[in-house]
Amino acid sequence: MSKIIKIFIVFILFALVLCTGCTEGALKEIKADEAGTEADINEDTNTDKQERSINKESIGTVAKEELLELVPWEDYSISINIPSGWNIYTGGEYSTRSILARDPYSELKQLFYFSEAGPVYTSNKMKEDDKSYMDMGGFDVIWFESPVVDPLTGENFLINFGALARTSFFQQVFPEVPILDEVTIISSKSIENNLPYVNDEKLIRAEFKQDSRPGEGYFHIVTANIIGLGYGVMFVGITAPRGLLNLIVPSLLESIRSFEVKRDYVDTCIEAQNRAAAGALEAGRILGSSSDTIMEVWESKLESEQRMSEKYSDAILGQSRLYNPETDEVYEVTPEFYEYYKNYSSEFELNYLQEMPDDKWGYSPLNGAEYIY
Repeated sequence: MSKIIKIFIVFILFALVLCTGCTEGALKEIKADEAGTEADINEDTNTDKQERSINKESIGTVAKEELLELVPWEDYSISINIPSGWNIYTGGEYSTRSILARDPYSELKQLFYFSEAGPVYTSNKMKEDDKSYMDMGGFDVIWFESPVVDPLTGENFLINFGALARTSFFQQVFPEVPILDEVTIISSKSIENNLPYVNDEKLIRAEFKQDSRPGEGYFHIVTANIIGLGYGVMFVGITAPRGLLNLIVPSLLESIRSFEVKRDYVDTCIEAQNRAAAGALEAGRILGSSSDTIMEVWESKLESEQRMSEKYSDAILGQSRLYNPETDEVYEVTPEFYEYYKNYSSEFELNYLQEMPDDKWGYSPLNGAEYIY
């Protein structure tokens, strides 16, 4: 009787993850009905067999070979190649000229470049002093809504960027600004910068939420303290829905590399203010070097970052994974099934599955309900 009860428990646990497999099966049946030919059915069968084996090819290699189609875009000041069909938004002038390109059907797919994003407070005392000044009848401090970022590091600037983006003065200048909430730093790399006004320069990979949707991205951030106030004097980001970032990195880096400031606009900047002109000239060089930096880190740390990202996502989604050393396959299961399998693996024909090895987290998981028996 106890044997029957255990089998019944396993059946219930599998039901928790079986719905995904059922949906995939239904979609395959619809495709077969629409095709209506034996050749198409055979092709579906072959596809199904392919889905049962992990694609050993690196996700980075696939992404480099399958670039998005880029099309040229320009206005009076800048030019850039952006993915076909994406919307583009600009704001600011001269040294504050900024740009955002975004997929209208998936707004987490985006790239942006903000210069002089800020200001933010670098201490609580500064914000308290501004409040006292206004309480005594002084003029409104337009950046009083800004958060306190102390210390003024790239990580802290990114974590507080959502609060900065929500301020009325930022919304007025750039209403389409991505508002990043619940930022979790996955990895961070310091970049040497000898400019005297720079506080910190970092390349950061992070996960976040935007409009309650989970996303992830690479962010190149340079922070500076200018007369006591903090700025992101360069804030470059490429983002995607969580789990899709590595497939979109090469395409968006090609887009960033194509960014150019027009010569006529630079001349106008020089007439207006030399410092702004220098910033406009520097922007093209910075974005080129930024894309190189992101690519270097993406290629060298892809596997470890993917592992950390996938582990974090599994924890949020309440999922677990098992690994088949004989087929080199990864199976996604519920935590309940994972615990049951660890304790009663002898009841399964596939009784040799292992906990996930660290070097397999880059593999796309299969639905455990279809493969574990």
